[in-house]
Amino acid sequence: MQTSLTDEHVEQKRAIANRVKTIVAIALSAVIIVSFFFPYIRFVFRDTSYPLTGLQLATVRGMMVYGPQMSGLVTIPLLTRIAVIAGVVLALAGIVLLLVRKPVWAGVAYILAGVTPLVSLITTSNIQTAVTSLNISEIEIQYLWPFLCTLAFGIAGAILSLWTQGTERLAQSIFKVFSCVSVGSVAVITIYIIVSGAPALAEIGVGNFLFGTEWEASSEIFGILPMILSSIVGTIGAIIIGVPVGLLTAIFLSETANPILAKIVRPAVELLAGIPSVIYGFFGMLVIVPAIRTFPPFQGHTTGDSLLAAIIILAIMVLPTIVNVSETALRAVPVSYREASLALGATPTTTIFKVTVPAAKSGILSGVILGVGRAIGETMAVIMVAGNVPNMPRLLGSVRFLTTGIAMEMSYSTGLHRQALFAIGLVLFVFIMIVNISFTYISKKGVQMDAN
Repeated sequence: MQTSLTDEHVEQKRAIANRVKTIVAIALSAVIIVSFFFPYIRFVFRDTSYPLTGLQLATVRGMMVYGPQMSGLVTIPLLTRIAVIAGVVLALAGIVLLLVRKPVWAGVAYILAGVTPLVSLITTSNIQTAVTSLNISEIEIQYLWPFLCTLAFGIAGAILSLWTQGTERLAQSIFKVFSCVSVGSVAVITIYIIVSGAPALAEIGVGNFLFGTEWEASSEIFGILPMILSSIVGTIGAIIIGVPVGLLTAIFLSETANPILAKIVRPAVELLAGIPSVIYGFFGMLVIVPAIRTFPPFQGHTTGDSLLAAIIILAIMVLPTIVNVSETALRAVPVSYREASLALGATPTTTIFKVTVPAAKSGILSGVILGVGRAIGETMAVIMVAGNVPNMPRLLGSVRFLTTGIAMEMSYSTGLHRQALFAIGLVLFVFIMIVNISFTYISKKGVQMDAN
């Protein structure tokens, strides 16, 4: 009888605690809904201030901005409108779901409501771009308490809703949420890049943009074919040099190295991974570029700032990634594979290249994929050694990569020019996605062939 009373008392306490959590979650979502009618974001353009409520962000067409030389109507981005409205609708949905005792779905609604301010944060940068095109540099965007409430209370409401299912369910839900962060980040970045870059592609024309051979921002001529080809050739060149060197280094460290020598080589490789890009750029500018310029066969044919210099510096930069990942994959191969090969009479070298490396090829390919990503995305070091002229790629000629084109001109770009730079980012994003998908397909195909 005593045990029964104790269990009943525990259940009552748990029910009261869950009721309190539900009431607090509903109260927080009510604050989110009410905050929709209070100033959400304040835009300050020179001496003009526009404090806009969530309702105004969703309904008004835009803001009239007056500059020293020109003025115009700056419209509210569609995604900003959708995000603000979605925050309120999802908070209301969370209340309804809690009342009908669907706490898990309520938690999902609250999480999505908490994400909507981040979407607003990203999309309002388009307003800054539009105002900059009016020759107004004094721009300030202030995110007020309703913005912060939606972000904080949405997450808090999700935690409270899921907590009513018990601590274990809350922990599982938190793990799932954080596991989805990477997917959500990719989705948000993808949407932002598409929204920012698509207008330029529509105005310039996809064909003219992708296959045009001239880039003259002052004349609004935007062709990025030289940059695309330079990026592709530079990445392929870096991989052709870096992969054999990195793979053989990994084989040396995992299979044949003397322990004392390995203790010297491994920290040196790890040190390469920690060196900032700008240091690589300085090294390339002060050592590689002069070496190319003074190399007897090249004298008089190049200034040193060239595609070749970019390939060499990128090949050095991808080495740590390829070496570390490949070494880990090689060490993961079971010792029994090596012993079986040696027992059948194979030499150690034959065992390495016929047994160990094929068994570890999935991990090695992952290292190559990461190396390709590092080479494609590198900016600072390439800026310092490539010459930065949008020419068609020549080994000894100055070139400009996609990444360097964005970095060099984004700070002063406005209007169509700025949108074209975002379109370059979109092309670069698609390019990287194609590379990753291709490597993943090749890796899975190789695993299936081995299984067969």
